[in-house]
Amino acid sequence: MAGVPRPYVSTMPPYRAVFFDLCDTLVHFDAERLPLVEIDHRPTRSTAHAIYDAMGASPPVRFDAFFACLTAVTAEIAAKRDVDCREVTSQERFRRVLERLGADAGPEAADRLVLAHMSRLATALVLPPHHRTVLETLRRTHRLAVVTNFDHAPTVYDVLRRDRLDAFFEVVVISGEVGWRKPHRVMFETALQRLGLLPDEAFFVGDNFDLDVLGATEVGMAAAWYTRGRPVERETNHPMIADLSELNQLA
Repeated sequence: MAGVPRPYVSTMPPYRAVFFDLCDTLVHFDAERLPLVEIDHRPTRSTAHAIYDAMGASPPVRFDAFFACLTAVTAEIAAKRDVDCREVTSQERFRRVLERLGADAGPEAADRLVLAHMSRLATALVLPPHHRTVLETLRRTHRLAVVTNFDHAPTVYDVLRRDRLDAFFEVVVISGEVGWRKPHRVMFETALQRLGLLPDEAFFVGDNFDLDVLGATEVGMAAAWYTRGRPVERETNHPMIADLSELNQLA
């Protein structure tokens, strides 16, 4: 039946490593922590006004024109990368926005927008306190890695340091550095190669079934779907976990 987790099977082989997705797996995204702004006369949680303020546009650009451009560029990038799995960095996204608006599109101008966006986005990435305990337990018996789709690598490292998670992970693979996004096999293979492991020696856990679970499975890894206890509508033979503490039984 869809939405019913697989029972734990005691014959599941031991693994040498556990790989984690970052957003909505290790840390949870809490949109309520984003600035509350008005867009199209509606209160909205968004970083858009902070990005706009950082633009210091010359020539001047109205917010509604800026927001329409940002939305269009973001949608174009998302549509293309859903097909080819190529990552577009946050710097490149904002460079395209500035260029399309006829504003200064140099690296420093794009970096100002990246900082305005990412500094606020990072505040919405929240570590559930007990996840640290999960990692402390797992690292006694497993090597740990992060494999994440994130278009600005410095923010990933900042979040890991901020929450004192960086010491847990031997390897951190970020799409913004690799140039590819999950479910592309390069993301998983890069982590395996850096740890000197074969696919069947590592176990992956992530909240996105298509990107995380199927992506890891394609390279020969075992994987668990982290549902956070939410109802799911698809059939799967992969184990499902409602809480990361259940990994102690699976891995």
